[in-house]
This record gives sequence, structure tokens and C-alpha cells, in this order.
Amino acid sequence: MSLTFADARVALVAPGGLDEQSTVALIDLLLSGSLAPEEGADLLVTWAQRGETGAELAAVVRALRARAVPVALTRSSVDVVGTGGVEGSRFNVSTTVAFVLASAGVAVAKHGNRGSRSPNGSFDFLEALGIPIDLPPAALTTLHQDHGLCFLFARALHPAMAAAVPYRKLAARRTIFNLAGPLANPAPVDHLLIGAVDQRSALVLAQALRLLGDGRALVVCGEPGIDEVSISGPTHTWNVTAQDINQGILTPAPQSVVDRALLPGGDATTNAALFARLIAGDPCDGLAEMVQVNAGLVFDLLDGQPPVYHGPGYHRAAQRLADGRVARFFTAYQAAAVGLA
Repeated sequence: MSLTFADARVALVAPGGLDEQSTVALIDLLLSGSLAPEEGADLLVTWAQRGETGAELAAVVRALRARAVPVALTRSSVDVVGTGGVEGSRFNVSTTVAFVLASAGVAVAKHGNRGSRSPNGSFDFLEALGIPIDLPPAALTTLHQDHGLCFLFARALHPAMAAAVPYRKLAARRTIFNLAGPLANPAPVDHLLIGAVDQRSALVLAQALRLLGDGRALVVCGEPGIDEVSISGPTHTWNVTAQDINQGILTPAPQSVVDRALLPGGDATTNAALFARLIAGDPCDGLAEMVQVNAGLVFDLLDGQPPVYHGPGYHRAAQRLADGRVARFFTAYQAAAVGLA
């Protein structure tokens, strides 16, 4: 099945959403490079304004995975990732969480990219930490095998996505690709913590994850509009298995609440300096709490525990930061990654 621009425009505004065949045909069109930038942007905006469905998102993710450069891993892994789109300065929480988890022997295959609007994406941050970001798949496999951690650069491992870049820039808003990117990890993962900045997007992500059937996942949307577990207000959660989706809410204790505006964060260089303080045991005005809460939920997810704000995993993460194990792991990992560059 193939679509023209006119066909796709009509299909997108029809009620009920696209079936899988039509969704795949639309992605084929968007990644073919045959559309004018204005046409591609128009399709993405129309789709976003109508509202993507979980079934459409699952079909897009399958299509992107099929086009990705494969990365072979020998251990089952987790991923911690957000959709992005958070306003204002921020610290790279999920990337820091990856180091905390891996320091405890949890295998992590973290998928990410550079920042689209400012230089503080996960791979800008890794570069500022002195970790090479352009390693070939074989080196990623080696790092994962030896250290239980690898970082998968979406820009390098999803070359087909280059065709959509002009459309996304011209659209200048969140599109289906912002939702699909965090789910399109080229490496197999069976546990996932994924954040979204609004509840509607979070529900669509949860619906797609259930249809994809990759394993257990927890989708979170923190207030005020962040793609992580919040320490500044409630966090809405969607606990996903192959059978169902259970929605809940996590609320920090009053004494744990930190005003979002007071949390430090900035560009990659600023955040690398904060990371060095954090793994040396500095609470960094609430950043340690943020990292520990998010890492703790992954530990609990792996143990089959229901999501709670300060569960057993939280204390496990806090101990690893306090006693220097995360710092020692990071030093060894950085040296190994540089050696493979």
C-alpha cells in the first residue's frame, strides 16, 4: 500500500485513526524524502492536532525499529528515557539514573539524542562527561557485555529518520516522532521507565507499550509538566504489562518537596559539573533526591514491586550515591569507552 500527500491528508482527518497498514504507508511516505518540507510538516501537524492513537504509535515504532541499525546485546536490559519538551533549564536525570542502575549490576541500554532546542540532550551531556558518543555497534556491544551499560545514539542508529528532519523543524512542535523515538530503541529492552510532559501523551505511550508487548514498563508524567518523576508535586503513573494498564499517582511527602524553579540545571557543561558533585555525595539542592526517586522506581519495577515514592529501590539508589559506588563505576566506564573510541 502506498499513499500520496493528498491521500495521507484525507486519511489523517478521518475519524477513528489509521489502521496499521495505513500508518505504515504514511511513515513510508514521510521517510521516503519525496515530500516538500511544507507537505511533510503539514502531515505531522495535522496528525498531532487530531491526536495520535496508541495503535498508530505502536505501528510507527515497529516501522522505525525495522529500519534501525541493529545493536546485538547478550543481556536483557532496561531503558530510562523521556519524550523531552520540558520548558526551562533542566538536569539530565535519566542519563544519571542509567549510571546508578548500572553501578548496581542492572544492564542498561539507554537510547537518546542531542537536544533539539538547546545543547542539553543526553548525548550533549555524555560528550561533556568525556564519553565518546559515536561508537560503532560492536563497541556498544562490548561495553554492554563488560560493564552492563551502553548509550545508543538515535541520530546514528536511525539513519532513515534524516529524511524527516526538515518536516520536524518546520512543524516546530511535538510530533509522532517525539513519542516514537523513546520507544524505538534498536536494542531489545524488557523493562522501561519513560516520561512524558502531559497526561494525554503518557496514556498514548502506555497504550502503545501494551500493544508492543516488550515487557514491563512504567510511564510517568510529573507536575508541573516534566517527563520524569517529580519531587515538586504529584506524578501520574501508568504501570504497563502485556495484559493491562494500571493508572496511579505518586505524591512526595511535604518535607521532600523541592520547588522546581530552584532545582539546578542548564547546558551540558553546567550539568556535567553538577554530575561530578552529585556522584561525590553532594545533594545538589535536590538533584540527588530527583535521581534517587527515579532510579528507585526502576529498581522496584525490576523487583516486581508496585510504584511507590520512597520504596526499597529509593534507599538502594541513595546508598550507592552516598558510598561512592556510582563514582567508581563512572570512572571505570568512561575509561573503557574512551579506550574503544
